[in-house]
Amino acid sequence: MDSLKVYKQILGEKKVSVIEFLCAKCDKNGFVTLTVSEICVQLALSKPTVINTLKILKDKNIISRIKNGVYKFNRF
Repeated sequence: MDSLKVYKQILGEKKVSVIEFLCAKCDKNGFVTLTVSEICVQLALSKPTVINTLKILKDKNIISRIKNGVYKFNRF
């Protein structure tokens, strides 16, 4: 069984693409320096999709918003 297919079924393909994108764009310290608008443009997704995905990650304590355009993956 392909776990990525399971994640896409649970979260939806668009949310998984946002998560994969953030993981790919984070630096060695876990920081991502992109605004919501920049993520939307690069992935061709709507703001609500990106904002909702970031909210899920924040609610699960996976990512923290440091300031506008700066997020940090938490260690878990």
